[in-house]
Amino acid sequence: VNVTSLLERLSYFSDQLLYATMERSRDYLEKSASKVGQINQHVRNSYDANFKLMVVNEAESSNNCKAAKKFGVTECNVQRWRAQKERLKNTNSQRKAFRGPQSGKFAELDDRIYEYVIEKRRDAMPITREIIQLRALELAKDTGWCTCKGLTLRRRTSLAQRLPSDFEEKLLSFQRYVLKLRKTHSYPLDQIGNADQTPVFFDMPTSVNVAKKGDKSVIVRSTGNEKNRITVMLACLADGTKLPPYVILKRKTMPKETMPAGIIVRAQEKGWMDTDLVVDWLKVVWGRRCGALHKKRNMLVLDAFRGHLMEPVKTQLRKMNGDLVIIPGGMTSQLQVLDVVVNKSFKDNLCKRYTEWLLSGDHSLTPTGKLQKPADAISQESIIHGFKKCCISNALDGSEDDILWEGLVEHHDSDDSESLA
Repeated sequence: VNVTSLLERLSYFSDQLLYATMERSRDYLEKSASKVGQINQHVRNSYDANFKLMVVNEAESSNNCKAAKKFGVTECNVQRWRAQKERLKNTNSQRKAFRGPQSGKFAELDDRIYEYVIEKRRDAMPITREIIQLRALELAKDTGWCTCKGLTLRRRTSLAQRLPSDFEEKLLSFQRYVLKLRKTHSYPLDQIGNADQTPVFFDMPTSVNVAKKGDKSVIVRSTGNEKNRITVMLACLADGTKLPPYVILKRKTMPKETMPAGIIVRAQEKGWMDTDLVVDWLKVVWGRRCGALHKKRNMLVLDAFRGHLMEPVKTQLRKMNGDLVIIPGGMTSQLQVLDVVVNKSFKDNLCKRYTEWLLSGDHSLTPTGKLQKPADAISQESIIHGFKKCCISNALDGSEDDILWEGLVEHHDSDDSESLA
């Protein structure tokens, strides 16, 4: 009987203790509740932006640990919310997470941009993020806009030039040869130049377009001249000067129309440079640079194109008191100034102007539905840096040799890892 009575008393005291503990826990939770009526129970795992900002303000006035204890949250949450403070200020006060589709801050403008993109794509017009920025800069800066509207970027791929296995030996040999010539003849920067030919197509549709996710084909309207091209020979000097473009049309005779000022135009049946045109370029472009009439000693850097290596080219350059430097094969992506800093910017600028013309308004169409086509953003600093990057005009005392290896070691390491894989 005594044992039974003792067990009943123990059970009673146990129930009383459990009840008192639950009452104290409830009182504590009610006292630590947020001003918006949130009770921080242990099972809760989401909080709205208003509550998070209260915690952040408390943490900034004291510290993370005290704020976590006061509001009954973990300290790691306080740290994360402090990092998200700006986003929390700009979002809806009742929002609890940043995941999922984001409609944006300007819903009306958002819908108008979306309708604009769909309308232009229906007409097969090229649309890029740059075009969207022209339409609404404050909206297009958010890179997640395309994703939240079910759009995606579609890009065509290309293969980059792979450096030869002995690229370091070729690079150092080229540098030693250039330094030897420069120490011997002391060329001024305006007498050191680089030239290169590049194709320019009449039609330049952008390689990246905004389209709906899941579209199996991305159609872009064009003038139908994707394969028709001209050849442009660009040249620049080590002091940042750009020489006039030398344009080669793919035809047997010169057109009768007056050519635009500032460029030199020639015609060739295949539309490409040959030995005769290289000699002509030396006379009409390289021979018109500052100092050419006084036959100042000069150095011209060209790639290993066969037309550059012919004897008539070498003879003409010697008459002009010039020294010819040939870039080793497979090294133009590192030692050709035009490839390093000029050609991409040149073509990007052309493509941008082409796209602006394409979207500028109504265009007449050919019977097959194609567009009828109507008849410099490279700084001197970029060109000067490019000559140093290609070890042509860097300091003779070796103080600028580090520029040669910018981005080169990482590129070579990635090639090695691919080959090992």
